[in-house]
Amino acid sequence: MEKISILTTPVEFDKSDFLSLLSLSAGNAIYRQNRMGELVIGDNGWNVDVKNRLITFGKNTFDCGIIGSEDFTRVTWLWGWAITESGLPENAFAPARRAKRNLGGCTEITTPKFSLDELHSGHNLSITTVGAAEKNVCYYRCPYNGGALFVQINGLPESIFEPADLSEIAKQIVEIIGSLYCDHLLLCAGFLHQNGYKFELDGNILTSADNSKTLRIEFESIGDLNRITGISLS
Repeated sequence: MEKISILTTPVEFDKSDFLSLLSLSAGNAIYRQNRMGELVIGDNGWNVDVKNRLITFGKNTFDCGIIGSEDFTRVTWLWGWAITESGLPENAFAPARRAKRNLGGCTEITTPKFSLDELHSGHNLSITTVGAAEKNVCYYRCPYNGGALFVQINGLPESIFEPADLSEIAKQIVEIIGSLYCDHLLLCAGFLHQNGYKFELDGNILTSADNSKTLRIEFESIGDLNRITGISLS
């Protein structure tokens, strides 16, 4: 399916707030990561050639580009666009530069290097990067001695990006809210929007329907965040 950006999600959100951007991105990005694991990676090992922008899983090779890297010793993140002395071709860092362009109002995206924490992990920063990308992409974490490189993977099979049905979306939402700190309303809205579903938000109730099912999600506000109190599919 054609890529739909998180930035066009029809709900009110703060484009400068990283938690909001992560929340909008997480549902679809994590679902696609799982699909990539099932359909491409499986039990295969991996190898990355950053100079030639290639990543290989078993017999399958794809184009890739650098998002950023984690430094385990300093416990810091460094964006690819801020790496200046690598000797790598400029286009090796294209995903990081696109993230800076698309999400330039967010401090975490425009700060070259900063400390890692539970919210600002390499995974969360990469989830947000692929959520705002102009095309269907996933990411992969490539650990090395003392750190990990995060790369964006391009040219993956289109089957990975086929629209999720409402049953799959409901199941994925339940799994994500049990493991990721995020705004649940933005999570649901972004996930539905990126899969081409229209939805209605009436007070604290969100509904979305296809030809056979209706997804209904109830929320409550706790401080500045929205939390799911009930989810049903009928």
